[in-house]
Amino acid sequence: MDNYEAHDLTAVSFSAVVPAPPERRVEERQTSLLRIGKLVTTDDQRLCMIRNISSAGALLKLYQPIDIGAQVEVEVTPDCPVAATVIWTQDDLAGVAFAEAIDVVEALKGASRMGPYRRIARTPRLNIRRPAKLCTDDLECAVTLCDLSLNGAKFETEESLTSDLEVALFVEGLAPLTGRVRWCRENHAGMEFDIPVQMDVLVAWMGGA
Repeated sequence: MDNYEAHDLTAVSFSAVVPAPPERRVEERQTSLLRIGKLVTTDDQRLCMIRNISSAGALLKLYQPIDIGAQVEVEVTPDCPVAATVIWTQDDLAGVAFAEAIDVVEALKGASRMGPYRRIARTPRLNIRRPAKLCTDDLECAVTLCDLSLNGAKFETEESLTSDLEVALFVEGLAPLTGRVRWCRENHAGMEFDIPVQMDVLVAWMGGA
């Protein structure tokens, strides 16, 4: 469900040191294929790119400014939130120190791997409740969007849906999101998008939501 290649260039360090700001010549050789994380502040939640991670902290690429000293929670994966403090910023980069040392390998794997061949954890999801419309070949109904990631969404519905059903989700401010239902449980369902939402699109949508 996730794009593995979009995560495999995050640098991992086994030292107990918070990653420092990169040297410019090294920065120019970096690509944008990095692990996606979520940063939760006292006021909001936002997506970020995890450029480097160690047991003591991480180097993040941010899309909104943040103050040095801010208390945050970094979600390397949805099931691995880590309390941290912002200790430096440089342009659109920030270094965070974890409140407690983490097991980097386990954090990157995620605690809820599904099956022995699952290579990475799901991309972080933004918890947000918004009205939306769901359409199938035979149905059009109002639903409530519960969370959203680059690759899929969870929504609340009173309709009976089935796994693998082709659907289109309409959310104000976003282009139609087409895909398939992957699971249904009580009054909730999860869908996987045919085409992932672009990072900058989702960031801009969250900023105006």
